[in-house]
Amino acid sequence: MRNIAFLALNVIADSFRKKIFYVVFLFGLAMLAPSPLLPSFELGLQLEFLRDVSLSLTSLFGAVLAVIVAVAQLPVEIEKKTIYNILSKPVSRLEYYVGKFLGVIATLAIILIVMGIEIILLIYFRLKTFSPIVFEGIFLVFLESCVIAGFCYFLTTFASIPVSVLAAIFFYVLCHVKTGYLYEKLVEDASGALRIIAWSVYYLIPNLENYNVSQQVGYGHGVPFGYVARVFSYALLFTALFIFLGYNVFRRKDL
Repeated sequence: MRNIAFLALNVIADSFRKKIFYVVFLFGLAMLAPSPLLPSFELGLQLEFLRDVSLSLTSLFGAVLAVIVAVAQLPVEIEKKTIYNILSKPVSRLEYYVGKFLGVIATLAIILIVMGIEIILLIYFRLKTFSPIVFEGIFLVFLESCVIAGFCYFLTTFASIPVSVLAAIFFYVLCHVKTGYLYEKLVEDASGALRIIAWSVYYLIPNLENYNVSQQVGYGHGVPFGYVARVFSYALLFTALFIFLGYNVFRRKDL
């Protein structure tokens, strides 16, 4: 456990040292800051609209951050040969692989918590309203980011950084169109054995729309606990699957 914790902390520290991390972070702030100036703020729905827009932008930010942090782990360490120094010590490949990924999701958690605090402060200073319900949406953004990070981390065990980034973009889009267009084309339009295959493929693809709750949090009364528990289990399942697949590739990798 000590090796895993050390590797995770190393990922967090390294993420904060990278300039690109701060560029993305400032980009998130730049998206959130002008939201109260949008025309819809004149319609009497200031609080609801601001929560909705802020969470939608944070969701996009979380996906970008998940890709950036996850794809920068294994390929960079292999290129710099630092991985050989670590694995030459009493550190197993499982400890290395899991420790690095825990560092990735811990980094995501820290930044998304900060983003949530910034949204609450933005709402408070603009509208004099305290709105902790925002963190329900932030938690689901975090779960979505974990699934995306798990997929990217898996890809980097056998693909280059550019290929992993392109595949991550395709994965993100595919998983968000799954509930509508993809279901119609894969399942409803198929028949017989093809329908069974299409149904299997459809359900093997994560449904990232499950984590899009900006409207429920923005305009409603939040997300029911049962729903949060269900999508948490869903994210845990897919993240664990990607880690399992990635580790099985990584442990056979010639290093």
